[in-house]
Amino acid sequence: MAQGHQEDTSWMWHPTFTENRRDTAGLVVHFRRTFSVSSPGHLPTFLSIHITADTRYKLYVNRNLAFFGPVKGDSALWFDDAVDIAPYLHVGQNDIHVSVLRFFHGTDLATSFPRLPIGGLRVALATESCHWSKVLGSSSSWDTVIDPSITLRVDEPEDDFLHIYENVTVPVDDGWDWLPAKSYAFQISTGNSPPWSLAPRMIPNMRRSRGSFMAIHNVQSSVEASIWKKLLLPSTLDQKIEPTVLAPGSKHQIDLEMTYHTTAFIRYRFARPASSGGTLKIVYSEAYEEEPTLVPYMRRKANRRDSSRLLIGPSDIYSFQGASRKLSLRPWQQQEHEECFEPFHFRTFRFLRLIIEVGSSDLIFNGVDIETVTYPLDVTAEILSNKNDAQIWDTSIRTLQNCMHDCYEDCPFYEQLQYAMDARSSILFTYHVAGDDRLSRQAIIQLHNSFQSRVGLTSSRAPSNKSQIIPNFSLFWICMIADHYEYFGDVSFISHFLPVVDAVLNYFHARIGPNDLVKSDFIPGVWNFADWAKEWRPYGIPPLAEQTGISTYVNQLYTYTLRHAATIVSASGRSGLAQEYLQRANCIVAAIRCHCFDGEFFADSLVADADRTRDYSQLCQAWAILGGVVSGTAAQDLMRRTLATPAEGCRTLVRASTVMSFYVLRALSQAGGSLYDDHFHGFWAPWREQLALNMTTWEEDDVSQRSDCHAWACAPLYEFTAEVAGVRPAEPGWAAILFQPRLSLYPRFRARCPLRMSEGKVIGVACIEWHTNEQSDVKVTLRFDMKGSQIIPVVLRIPRQKERVVDTTSETVIWVKGSDGGCKSEESPSWNVVDSGIGVAAREAHSF
Repeated sequence: MAQGHQEDTSWMWHPTFTENRRDTAGLVVHFRRTFSVSSPGHLPTFLSIHITADTRYKLYVNRNLAFFGPVKGDSALWFDDAVDIAPYLHVGQNDIHVSVLRFFHGTDLATSFPRLPIGGLRVALATESCHWSKVLGSSSSWDTVIDPSITLRVDEPEDDFLHIYENVTVPVDDGWDWLPAKSYAFQISTGNSPPWSLAPRMIPNMRRSRGSFMAIHNVQSSVEASIWKKLLLPSTLDQKIEPTVLAPGSKHQIDLEMTYHTTAFIRYRFARPASSGGTLKIVYSEAYEEEPTLVPYMRRKANRRDSSRLLIGPSDIYSFQGASRKLSLRPWQQQEHEECFEPFHFRTFRFLRLIIEVGSSDLIFNGVDIETVTYPLDVTAEILSNKNDAQIWDTSIRTLQNCMHDCYEDCPFYEQLQYAMDARSSILFTYHVAGDDRLSRQAIIQLHNSFQSRVGLTSSRAPSNKSQIIPNFSLFWICMIADHYEYFGDVSFISHFLPVVDAVLNYFHARIGPNDLVKSDFIPGVWNFADWAKEWRPYGIPPLAEQTGISTYVNQLYTYTLRHAATIVSASGRSGLAQEYLQRANCIVAAIRCHCFDGEFFADSLVADADRTRDYSQLCQAWAILGGVVSGTAAQDLMRRTLATPAEGCRTLVRASTVMSFYVLRALSQAGGSLYDDHFHGFWAPWREQLALNMTTWEEDDVSQRSDCHAWACAPLYEFTAEVAGVRPAEPGWAAILFQPRLSLYPRFRARCPLRMSEGKVIGVACIEWHTNEQSDVKVTLRFDMKGSQIIPVVLRIPRQKERVVDTTSETVIWVKGSDGGCKSEESPSWNVVDSGIGVAAREAHSF
């Protein structure tokens, strides 16, 4: 061995594991370690282990689920977890069990789960020389076995992305041949390292809580429905359950409904039958529906609770093993006499269909355990206006939460992938309801790491097992960075990404043609997606843009992004580059006005080639405003024409989808005047229609109706806080606060709007209230609940008043006269303007 040679031996794996199979997307590998603690004095009060695995793991200590992970990573960044297992240990024999779900490398299956070429489990302690490191650290002292009964289904027509659904069969023999684990030895000298680039977990642990069903439908069983209800619909979570006996050879089908769309770990519990045979099939679904046009992408849904329709979705299939099988070797088997099916990965559902075929002996059903799991989003924001808006608000919160786990997910039911465009909206919603940037920082880093120098773009989604290029999504990633600077002011964080920001912008700059417009690459491997419009099926691309190669929307989004990029490079001290970006934007703006505008509307591409009946969209009108192509009264007139109906004498434009509705609202706000207020209440008609259809989360879009939970539809979270309540950063990182409420939208309104988080805590909350009296005078009250002694200036922009500055120590009371436009203001107890513009008078905060 050469002098200085070093090896990392902290990883281990099954010695004969092979991926040479086509009947499954992967396998489950178990690891176990048994040790004894002789006396209470030898029990540690704190024992933290560092653990990670490729691809996913669950850690059980004495049959208790202690942790699961890791957070999704890839070759650029792989996360490990620090877990304190001391609370689970006891005097006597202790059993550590780790189950690893390993997806096979080199396949397109399980797109949502990146993995490296070899599988592995790492268990290590901070101090290698300590006693516990020798007991628990990765080594051949661990035993391992490949679970012989579990395969991950590759034959499920509803599943193109996850491949988490299980088929559990009865092996020909017990097959539990435990072997000593194989230790890897990775050279770490001369610039080498293990394949996984390890980093500590960046986000908090998932939030888990008990859940329960709320209704039962379509019982097809010899057992009465009332008995099923007693078993599966307990009145309280702690109610004692009476098991249900199912006769040999019988078949039972039951539909179960959750109160809300849910993401959860789930366990189906049975007494172990005397013999093997019989199956449990579980169908997971988001809604009752008609037969789809195309599974899983084109659906026909109406009333989601109409149980006379079909339940369609992916399925787990479990074959009962019986008393002779070694099921007790699985950690989730709580007792020797109980047989449980607990899918490894969490499931997404609102409805379940249980289909039970009983074998040759009695089958005793003990119940179903549900443990909901989401990112621990601490919602600080609140709004109070009316009952209908409360439903819209609550549904938006629920949708956002269900699309947040270890990354921002486009939809938990189908993909669980973090797309840049989708995540940008979700991140803004998160900032306004929780002030939390921990998941967004991770998202920005992961998308940055997906940059491909040969292309000049980031991937559209990351982390992912399969790269995908949507050029526009790289621009949304840049906007995510600019948003983070606006809300957190962290220049040191954003500076890391500037080289890739410049490279992405240069990708578009290099494609500017003789007409000064960016020409898109319509080539294999590049998807120029624009919007999910019905007229642009199946790939969301305007036909004229595909025909000419020039997309007006792409050019508008490019100018929008250049202006955002100018802000962040200027903040990083590169004012010359910022000016270059702004000059580029101005050049594109002039070209759009020249080549894409017909005097009334912006075409989807060159006006000279446009068909007035086909090639105009709401998308291009909204982005013309956002991209700075049109402004002021011209922008207001454009949006009035855009949202007018044919009955009002205007052309019919291709309607913007749910995801782009957020940007239509941004255009209404940016255009100014009364435009936003005029359209605000009517804008939510599609959301109210979804509530009327008994939805509990927002659908992906109303064209395909594929998913019933997609966070890009949560625009109300931003609108009620940033626009109606009017609370936004006036300077980066909330160094100053803007208060610009839309008082005409509600006669009475109350809200709490968080500022940003710092060290896991929100630094302050703005409390807003106004009400209108019989004379149409509006009384507005603004105060702040702040943590610590920080004083922040607050810029007041109140209708028909001069702009002025107070601060977060003042409670400000403002009267806006409704009849003559006059107004008066009061600060309690008083306010003073000092040289800095900060009001220094303070008042003790009252409860909101």
